[in-house]
Amino acid sequence: MAEEKSKVSDVLKMWFLFLYFIILTVERVISLVSVFMGDFSQYDALDWYMTALTLFAVFGAYVYMMTRCEMFTKKYTHGKIASSPIVSQKNFGRLSIAAGILLLGGMVHTNGTIPVIQFASYGMILISMAIHTVQQIKAKGGALMKWLSFAYIVAFSMAIPVVYHTSIELSWLFIPLECAVSAGMVILFTVMLKHFYEGNGECGFSILPFLVMLIGDAAVVYLRWNEEINFFVLIFASLSVVLWTAGYILKSKKEK
Repeated sequence: MAEEKSKVSDVLKMWFLFLYFIILTVERVISLVSVFMGDFSQYDALDWYMTALTLFAVFGAYVYMMTRCEMFTKKYTHGKIASSPIVSQKNFGRLSIAAGILLLGGMVHTNGTIPVIQFASYGMILISMAIHTVQQIKAKGGALMKWLSFAYIVAFSMAIPVVYHTSIELSWLFIPLECAVSAGMVILFTVMLKHFYEGNGECGFSILPFLVMLIGDAAVVYLRWNEEINFFVLIFASLSVVLWTAGYILKSKKEK
């Protein structure tokens, strides 16, 4: 009975991951259509960077899934999807990489961006992560560490800055920095997500992603402070600091 429930949970967290792909892809395609129907003469280098990154993200995510993930295989046992490689931990890890590739294009504010739809897609992946956390707690215990890991990864992902245009004097510095911080944090989030799904639902609280988030977000928020305070990034970066500190202390105590 417990095994059957676990299989059902595997299928549910897989479908919520798929919903993330479907919803975000639809939103990104709508945005790309808006871009290519717009006035090209009004676009600058940042616009073309964001458009190129979005195109790469959409195509790259699905090419990766088609060539590396087992989601299209039909190796079922007794006709049950839950016994196929589709819901294996290895496949969830690979789906995490594809999700990260797609997220690269979701973290740029292209023409026609629809934030509500983007947040809906992110909500799907968070539900999938929550299901995995519950599964791992039931199987291996350690609820506090696992929920701290879940909360930290979520806060970290929300602290990734979205790439926007700016008119500040130091735009020549801010724009490349913002692009680098955003893409770098997406890559680090993808690595954490992969380990989260392939492992026991814990993130390890590594210091490298934490420092990149701390320094990168601080620079992005500070440089644009007089134009607009990015309260969203500021709040989730602060929350990430609290959660990482708590998780790191708990991890250190467990290792003693």
